[in-house]
Amino acid sequence: MAEGPKTGRSPRLRAVALPWIDRRRRRRRRADGLPASPKPTVQRILRLMAAGAFGLGLVIAGVWLAILYMPLPASQVVPRVTAALQERLGPDYSVSIDDAELHRSGGGVELRLVDLAVATAGGPVVASVPRAELRLDGMSLLRGEVKIRTVHVTNPKLDMRFDTTMDAASKQSDLPDRVLAAIGDLDRLLGADGAAGSLEEVVVTGATVLVAPRARAPLSLDGVNLRLSRGEGGAIALAASSSRPEDRWTSAVTVSAPTADAARSIDLGLENIDLAPYSAPFAEKAGAPPVKGRISGHLSARIGAEGKLLAGVGRIEGRGLEVTMPGAREPGAPPEVMAVDRAQLALSWDPAKRAVTIEPSQIRGRGGQMAFTGTLVAPPEPGAPWTASIDGRDVLLSGEAAGDPPLRLDRVDVAATFDPTAGVLEIGKAQFLGPTARASLTGLVRFEGASPAVRLGVVADPMPASAVKRLWPFFLVSSIRGWVVENVGAGTVDSLSLTIDVPSGELAKLRPHDPLPPGSMALDIGFSDGVLRGKPGLPWIEAAKGRVLATSRKVDVSIEKAFISNSEADGALAVNDVLFTVPDLAPRHPKARVTLKADGSLKRALTLVGSGAFGPNPLPSQLDVAKVTGRIAADVTVDLELDHAKDAPKPAIKVAAEMRDVRIAGVFAGRNFEKGTLQLKAGDAPTTLSGKGVVGGAPATVSMTDAPAGGEGVVRRKLAVMLTADAADLQRLGLDVPGSLKGEVPLSAELSLDDPKAPMSVSADLSNVGIDGLLPGFKKPAGRPGRVSFMVDRNPDKTVIRDFALESGDRSVRGAIEFGPKGELLSATLPIYRPGPGDDAKVEIDKARGGVTRVAVQGAALDLKPLLDKARGKPSASGAGPQKADADNAPKNLDVTAKLGTGLGYGDEAVAGLDIKLVVRDGKVREADGSGRIGDAPITLATGGDGRLAVKGGDAGAFFRFADLYGRIDGGAFDLDASLSGGPGLLRIRDFAVRNETALDRVRRTTGADEGAAAPPARGATRFDRLQVKFVQSTGRIRVDEATVYGPQLGATLSGDVNYAVDRVDLVGTFVPIYALNNLVSRVPIIGALLGGGKNGGLVGVTFQVKGATTAPTISINPMSAVAPGFFRKIFEFRQGQPVPEAPTGSTAPNATAQ
Repeated sequence: MAEGPKTGRSPRLRAVALPWIDRRRRRRRRADGLPASPKPTVQRILRLMAAGAFGLGLVIAGVWLAILYMPLPASQVVPRVTAALQERLGPDYSVSIDDAELHRSGGGVELRLVDLAVATAGGPVVASVPRAELRLDGMSLLRGEVKIRTVHVTNPKLDMRFDTTMDAASKQSDLPDRVLAAIGDLDRLLGADGAAGSLEEVVVTGATVLVAPRARAPLSLDGVNLRLSRGEGGAIALAASSSRPEDRWTSAVTVSAPTADAARSIDLGLENIDLAPYSAPFAEKAGAPPVKGRISGHLSARIGAEGKLLAGVGRIEGRGLEVTMPGAREPGAPPEVMAVDRAQLALSWDPAKRAVTIEPSQIRGRGGQMAFTGTLVAPPEPGAPWTASIDGRDVLLSGEAAGDPPLRLDRVDVAATFDPTAGVLEIGKAQFLGPTARASLTGLVRFEGASPAVRLGVVADPMPASAVKRLWPFFLVSSIRGWVVENVGAGTVDSLSLTIDVPSGELAKLRPHDPLPPGSMALDIGFSDGVLRGKPGLPWIEAAKGRVLATSRKVDVSIEKAFISNSEADGALAVNDVLFTVPDLAPRHPKARVTLKADGSLKRALTLVGSGAFGPNPLPSQLDVAKVTGRIAADVTVDLELDHAKDAPKPAIKVAAEMRDVRIAGVFAGRNFEKGTLQLKAGDAPTTLSGKGVVGGAPATVSMTDAPAGGEGVVRRKLAVMLTADAADLQRLGLDVPGSLKGEVPLSAELSLDDPKAPMSVSADLSNVGIDGLLPGFKKPAGRPGRVSFMVDRNPDKTVIRDFALESGDRSVRGAIEFGPKGELLSATLPIYRPGPGDDAKVEIDKARGGVTRVAVQGAALDLKPLLDKARGKPSASGAGPQKADADNAPKNLDVTAKLGTGLGYGDEAVAGLDIKLVVRDGKVREADGSGRIGDAPITLATGGDGRLAVKGGDAGAFFRFADLYGRIDGGAFDLDASLSGGPGLLRIRDFAVRNETALDRVRRTTGADEGAAAPPARGATRFDRLQVKFVQSTGRIRVDEATVYGPQLGATLSGDVNYAVDRVDLVGTFVPIYALNNLVSRVPIIGALLGGGKNGGLVGVTFQVKGATTAPTISINPMSAVAPGFFRKIFEFRQGQPVPEAPTGSTAPNATAQ
């Protein structure tokens, strides 16, 4: 087909438009060439109307498409949306939007709002939405209507205004009406004809819900997710939950579709809901923190057409509930909390009575458990009073301490009314009835001002004290209740009356520990058989009968009689006329006074004083109360301050006491203080203690005084003891005084009672005491002035005697001595050692750890006679008992050094230039080196054989006189070999003479020993060539096994014992004249034994005996033995141990007696 001319139009279009074009061409034209106006015909008018309708439709369609597909700017949307929301909310709210945008989304038309804020008129913001997305019905927009299909909100902040709503509802008493009105408003809003009638879903994520923002401690819920959805027939479901893992909770509300009678059913489910935010408005009215705990439950209701509640049931369960009592507390102090472990509450609504019926419910906690029912009746019209009643059964109230039996109550009846208009809660009746307890309470609380006015009255029948403690609410006069609970153990409350009347606003003014306002409280309690104490730490007072009278500012507790028990054998302590009074409770630390009379066990009284309940323990640490017995009668007054958690000031204690039959075990060296009578006065004046008693049989006086110390008003107590004791008393006291002591010693001791480490001072006046041997060489007759003093430092390891001074005239010993825990000597340092006239030395003794005793003596002069006597065990010259020089107890390990210019001995002899070093181990001499000079010849010390000591000298006579062995020897060289620990020894003397020995002169005359001598001996002198003594040394005793002495004229044999321990000599022997010739016969075999009497005897001899005290023995001879040769002479020998008559010879030598 050939193509037509190109006209720019399709053939179809041309076919349609051509007739119309042709007709226009055929129109007539005017003279001026212009086309003529068409004629107005009906057809033409219809065409014009159709064209106009078509154009209008195009405009409307364009606008609709623009709304759907073209976003509108904020300047056009924000004003319109703001005005629309403001119109919907009404004049009580104001709306502001920072930005908005209207556009089409996949689901329809969407309105996006940014920073939407809704506030009350002139008030706070109740909703703050950072971002909201609303899906709208597009078709409704063409009709000028706004129908919201869905709402999505992110991170909004919502103010529920729960606190203000509940406050207004409680004041108008129309809480049920407000709840029903809210449900009706929700129904109208979401109904088919409501503003949100087309709303299908609301989703809110991450919301912050302000529950009680105006509370003192604002409470809110974070991370809340909300979802509202619509069901069939107009049913609505609203769910809320927490997105926080640490705080999971859920709540859901379902409103059913209306029934035929226009009624709806409402179900409310709760799971793990925190009570704190919702209880804050009510708790704040009482001045308390919010209630802690979680609740779960389910509530169902049926609402009529006019919003009337037709029926309702519910069950709520709470766990871990804690109700904190109102009132100020000190910082850091724990709150007073009523804890409920579990509470189950069953409710139902009685529409006829407008009452909430409490079906059988129960509550359990640490304080006990109770099953109860009750009613809560709403008033018929707003502003009228509410009424409530509780009927409790099977009530068990737990004990205050573990193990205490619970208190059982059969019934608890409570009836109360609350007038919200006046803000008055009136408790018309509250009765607590049980087998052992009956009490009733009435009260009135008026909520006004900063704190409510409270008026309470409590009375009770006689009941056990344990029942009172369980019935007494912990929030009612808590300070007095706390004292009762803690310090009343048992007893019977014979009567109880409590009245409280606190004006409004006064409770808010109270600071921690402040008492109630004056005149607002009166308490009167009578009790008997009470077991109570003043405060923890004090012993329990039993069988107490008394009364408690208390007001808001004063407390008086009086007890007629009671006693403090004691399990010990010495019995109890009776206390009478006890009065505990607090005259003014207003100060932060009220002052209190306790007065009482005590009579009974001294031990119990000391235990009470030393318990620390009245402050620091005033008893000295040296006193062991367990060792004290006796009786006491005392008047006691104690002034103290209360309510000190710590660092309480020391109480002022006044005591006037008399103690009798006092016995304190082991006061000194295991001896007891007995038969004591003491008087104590303490308080305003310095404390004094005085009395007397007996210690170890010795009378003693005791006194204690306060003395200032330190210059800062510090007072130190000093105890002075005066003990009058003789030697026997001191021995009974465990003081083994060496030597002799004649007369009574007035010992005086002082020690500090406040410083256990302070030394004890001891002194004594020795003027009337005779002393011999207290220290080696110290002698003092009675009547000569003398004094001893020293300080004693005690610790568990040792006892130190320091500043020791023993003086009498020119005699003086000073230094320090240390003893071990068992009284053994550890060391002694005596820089001044002058026990006798002319002495001048110093002595040091130290027992080293290795068991070696080191002794060092150094000085110009020292009397050695006491040391010689002590070494031999010789008794003192004063007639005291024997010395206790036991070789078995003597130190086995010694290191001795001595350097003396002069060492004085017996017989007017002295050793000059004495220098000794001696080492002894295990009783044997390991090293000995010494030198000196006695008489006309030197003397030396050396180490002998087998651990013995070897002594050599050139003047035996001077040595024997020095040692007080025998005083009539002249000259002679000697050597002595002896053991210091006992055993055999040997003494040899050469070339010496015995002068002025009467017994020897008599023997010479009797036997004619001088006849035929080449040179007659000098008058009174007998010369000897040799002396040899074999002996065995033991403790204080020398046994002479064999002694032989011979010279030109005379010889002798000797054997026997010298016992220094008992001061006895018992020796027997034979004098042999002309020894050299006479002894030859004794050496002939067989014949010598028969005629000579032994190898050291002779053909002619005279038997003799030496017997008596070591200081003055008696020599007895038997002349008849001279005519009996050898064998027969044994018949005339003396027997050891036989007594013989003694005849003094008039010389200082041993006495001689002839038989």
